[in-house]
Amino acid sequence: MSPGPNGLSFSTLQQPLRGTPIREGRLWYLSAEDQVDAVHFSLYVNGFFFKHEGVEVSISLSPFVLVRNCKFQSGYNATLTDVKIFKISLFAHSACYYFGVRSDDERWAEEERSRWVLDVSRAIRLVTQSLFPPFHITCAPVEGVPRTRRRLMAGYLVHHEDVSVASVVYFELQAHEKGMARMMLYESHRCQGVIGEIPLHESAMCSEKIGINCSCFSVEDHQFSTRTLAERKLWLRAISNVRVKLQNCAPDPTEEELNSFRVAIKEHLLSIRAAIQPPGFKVVNSANGLKCQSMDPLLQRCHPPPRCRGNKAPYGSLPMSVTAIKASGPGPGGKSADSEVAEESRIELQGIQVELRPMPRATARTRSEEFAVVPKPGDG
Repeated sequence: MSPGPNGLSFSTLQQPLRGTPIREGRLWYLSAEDQVDAVHFSLYVNGFFFKHEGVEVSISLSPFVLVRNCKFQSGYNATLTDVKIFKISLFAHSACYYFGVRSDDERWAEEERSRWVLDVSRAIRLVTQSLFPPFHITCAPVEGVPRTRRRLMAGYLVHHEDVSVASVVYFELQAHEKGMARMMLYESHRCQGVIGEIPLHESAMCSEKIGINCSCFSVEDHQFSTRTLAERKLWLRAISNVRVKLQNCAPDPTEEELNSFRVAIKEHLLSIRAAIQPPGFKVVNSANGLKCQSMDPLLQRCHPPPRCRGNKAPYGSLPMSVTAIKASGPGPGGKSADSEVAEESRIELQGIQVELRPMPRATARTRSEEFAVVPKPGDG
């Protein structure tokens, strides 16, 4: 599934960190069960940097990154009970980084961790929101485009194409018909070029990624990101409503019922209007009246688009020097990272924590290895 020639495609491979750090400080880096080292951590507007055992780690952020609190599993390591842990998960690349704040003052450590987590989540949000063109979610079908006649709602989303590309697509949820609903992906809001179609059945898997202010969700094996958390909740609620109708074998909605559904969605959109308009998305005066204006993208465009959308690039070809923690394998309770996705949609976002399991210490890698991987101390 690839965007057309007019689509917006961005590289999610390692990119230069921009400007000067927006925050710097000392953190504890967990690279294995028995190795926790102090590092100088620098957070940039589009990524982070630290140096560990002579290896420079420079990671750029993308929409498919999340951050959340963690805690040690009972009996994990008695000498590290004063460390408050958080993780930065590059789940699209199956990599994860664990950092901690250490202090004799537990309350201060908790607050300092919260500040770091919020700052990292804001950077992720800024990168994500910078990719979107100005738009408003709409419920009305496009005049002269019959394929949109059963539209319930539509708007732009970021779609995870592969390990190297994220594409901005126009996403449309359609009402069910003959026992199945459809989610259409277009090049733009004009809905002229169809990128792909995702059938929505009553048993379709839909879930959200759990992180602080994370706006990622999945439908079957497709990963998406919205501009804001409120937009993600709206999409998942609408998709869930359609699935409920399919599960209950509801008859196909009439035109009158479709209009009623659209009115209900519009009313909800009005009630959350402030929450779905991201920072940097502002209305300015122009010669043609009021016009929406967005920020410059914080990821590099793919030029030409077909090159980025071709075969998936192997990790050995990535232009990066990182020390990553592999996000595969068993997590808490022996569950795999993949099985975690299906369970995440029921967890509240505030005060999220996950326990870390002990793992064997990793062998140190040299800087010449472009993508060094060491075992993780916890879940994915």
